[in-house]
Amino acid sequence: MSDYEQVASVDEIEAGQRLSVFVDDVPVLLVQQDDGCYAAVEDVCSHDGQPLTDGPIEDGAIICDRHGASFDLKTGKPICMPATEGIQIYDVKIEDGEIFLRPSSGEVSSCNHPTPANTMLAAPSVPQSIPTDGEPAALDASETSADDENKSIDEKMIDALRTVIDPELMINIVDLGLVYSVNHDGRNAFIDMTLTSPACPAGPQIVQQAKMSLERLRNVEEAEIKLVMTPPWSPERMTDEARDHLGIF
Repeated sequence: MSDYEQVASVDEIEAGQRLSVFVDDVPVLLVQQDDGCYAAVEDVCSHDGQPLTDGPIEDGAIICDRHGASFDLKTGKPICMPATEGIQIYDVKIEDGEIFLRPSSGEVSSCNHPTPANTMLAAPSVPQSIPTDGEPAALDASETSADDENKSIDEKMIDALRTVIDPELMINIVDLGLVYSVNHDGRNAFIDMTLTSPACPAGPQIVQQAKMSLERLRNVEEAEIKLVMTPPWSPERMTDEARDHLGIF
């Protein structure tokens, strides 16, 4: 098994927070849970290959904030669809106030509290680390370029909603025609949207992802998603690009 690598110090992360680090040039998400225990997993969703960095953590699992896949922080195993493959977990060692990680060969067997370890391996190299404060750090693409500064808040909200993907059709909800109206009042956003069918199993997931994508915008404090079924959705609402993707001509 490979040696531990020093990635951070215990004063860089508090209970309930997370830290993005690298181990052997692999992005890893280091989490200190509310009870003070540490967990570390590869920062990638096995479903779509994108980061888990901003996903909510609930009941010892991290949830992908795009399609709702979740992974056990202790084992790396997938808990729910659409993920079917697990993610790499890392052994955590604390010594002299420093945090060390290495890829784990199996389930983490015990809680890693910030207490000195009994032994220490050869002096590790120190990789670059990127601290976060536990809040979503990734900004929507609509806020990252000078050209987009001229966009209205409604336009930025639409861009944010384009990051929400229907997990069954793999098309964003704007191009799919699910978004009926976009409005705002001050820092509050109000969205009317629908689903491809009232019984869509991904409905709660899509609504939650839409809310989260909007509340990451600087100009939005709270987003209210109203699910409506009138008028009912039909394929005619899709953009040409979405139609091409599905082979509808």
